[in-house]
Amino acid sequence: MTENVPNDNGKAEKTSSSVNELTQLRQIIFGQAQANLEHKITNLQTSLDNGLSALSHELNDKMQKLHEQIDHNFAAMEDRIQYVDKQHDDKSDKIHNELSNLASEHEMFCATTDKNIDQLNQDFHKEATHLKSEFNELLDGLRQQLDKVSAELGTSKTDRKTLAKLLSTMANNLEDDEL
Repeated sequence: MTENVPNDNGKAEKTSSSVNELTQLRQIIFGQAQANLEHKITNLQTSLDNGLSALSHELNDKMQKLHEQIDHNFAAMEDRIQYVDKQHDDKSDKIHNELSNLASEHEMFCATTDKNIDQLNQDFHKEATHLKSEFNELLDGLRQQLDKVSAELGTSKTDRKTLAKLLSTMANNLEDDEL
């Protein structure tokens, strides 16, 4: 079956011929099974390629939907954060304005209170001066009246003694008359 041809490539020719014979034997023995296997492998490869393509397409769709959902959620969260920030800023501005108003009202109250206290002190001082003056006038009047009454009593004291003696005498006379 194999021929031995002498040349430099003798070994190569012998090997090539052996390989051809082996290939033919394989084809005869395993030809149909090999064709079936190759067909199954091709079908499996095609099925795998189709499945991977479908999975890749499905994964891409799901990833796209996930990205859209994440973007939507981030946009909603950003809107909510902006809303909360706006409310916070508005409340902060309102508190700041109220604090400024309270500070102004406090300053006005302090100024008014100081003015009222000064006015009350002046009124109190005037009233105290007026009362002191009236009291001194009244005291002077009472002293003058006391001096006058004292002088009258000094002069009327003798009149009283005389009147007492006279009354005593009359009482004695009346007693005598009754007896």
